[in-house]
Amino acid sequence: MKTVLGVFASLVEAERAARDLENIGIPNVDISIVAGNIAERHKEYLEKARLSSTSAGAAAASGASTGGGVGLIAGLIALAIPGVGPIVAGGAFATLLTGFAVGAAGGGLISAFTGMGVSHEEAPVYEEAVRRGAVMLAAHVNHPMEHDALDILSRHGARDIRDEVDTWKAAGWSAPDPHPYVYDDTLRSHEMPAEPASSDKPASPSPAD
Repeated sequence: MKTVLGVFASLVEAERAARDLENIGIPNVDISIVAGNIAERHKEYLEKARLSSTSAGAAAASGASTGGGVGLIAGLIALAIPGVGPIVAGGAFATLLTGFAVGAAGGGLISAFTGMGVSHEEAPVYEEAVRRGAVMLAAHVNHPMEHDALDILSRHGARDIRDEVDTWKAAGWSAPDPHPYVYDDTLRSHEMPAEPASSDKPASPSPAD
């Protein structure tokens, strides 16, 4: 599995991308969003999404079709991450950020990004983008869907933030890592970390006395 990750300027763009990702067969549970929410910048849109989700639920119960993506946005939860500030998150991002091992005290957004396959060199850049208000959408995809998923993110406005890094640096930004620059296109896929070895495997038999 891989993680495709896109940087968007708004929840509107991210919602549209999420809808199209679902339309090509990527389950809703494999799509995640995290966004900076300083001054509750997304409050109005979140409220509209929650109202739409309620209406969509009634429509679904009656057999009518509903637009994907709305439920994901409506389910975003508000969090506060030290060093980043207020955010909203849903899906795997929310699970990682609220989990016992990778909560705010355990590394916050950087740990969440690396937990989804982003390198340690790139993670501070994505964290800074969120701190500055960007919307990050991530989807776990199998290899055959990778190209189509990246194409969807691009068509819905996912941007390359490499040029923005230079602007941040010129304004005095520095990251914990000495080389935080994203050398490749930021609209690409990331290898998911390998699953940890199971601890419940039977022990090897002891040699006979």
